[in-house]
Amino acid sequence: MVHKPNSKEVLVPTQAPRKLDARRAAFFLDFDGTLVPFDAPDVKKPRVDDGLRSLLAELHECTGGALALISGRTIETIDDLFEPMRLAVAGEHGAEWRLTPDGEHSHIEMPSGLNAALAACEAWVKQNPGTRFERKKLSMVLHFHRHPELRDSAAAVAQAVCLPGRGIKMLHARGMVEIKPSAASKGHAVERFMRNSPYAGRKPVFLGDDVTDEDGFFAANALGGISVKIGPGTSHAHYRLPDHDAVREWLESCLD
Repeated sequence: MVHKPNSKEVLVPTQAPRKLDARRAAFFLDFDGTLVPFDAPDVKKPRVDDGLRSLLAELHECTGGALALISGRTIETIDDLFEPMRLAVAGEHGAEWRLTPDGEHSHIEMPSGLNAALAACEAWVKQNPGTRFERKKLSMVLHFHRHPELRDSAAAVAQAVCLPGRGIKMLHARGMVEIKPSAASKGHAVERFMRNSPYAGRKPVFLGDDVTDEDGFFAANALGGISVKIGPGTSHAHYRLPDHDAVREWLESCLD
């Protein structure tokens, strides 16, 4: 079970992580804002360049395959972005997963509350031009990147449909509010990977940039691993790197 520290344990990390020996680590990496810039995510497709593909391929080889992306995006979307490369992935904040690049695609059971929330979310988007509703397989998102003043309104709609017993919860993120299965989190995803080969017995290393990554930090910390916050803001992570370029530089250093 993911450790949930109390509010007094919230940190403002300033120190960069020391160089690690990748051969003894298991890397869990957020995608948007961590490996690529968080740049107009509602209207612009992120670019996965050859340098990133090469870096992750080297990291995969060095760790004996103990490398996974832990993303709010779907596995299908991650595969499309990295094509023809395939990676181990947990998608939709841990609601779906593939433990190895060529492994079986598994997912949790879809909660009944998702369908119940659909009409209210679609109605909110129609009432607020410039916003967008995104329906994924096991979650849904209200996007308001260009209208940050609508955060409270979007959150109110999402919170109203996340009633007890529906199996869904609201999750704040930058420029969006997500409704996802209560049973799914990035922390649960890390724990699931760490129970399986080739991750078991290694030091978990989780890197992420958003509040949606906090559960991943909790899990890595509880398992004696390393947690790294990307960019500004308070966090339960123990270390910080400024941006995606610094992430790549640090990961490269772990390969030496």
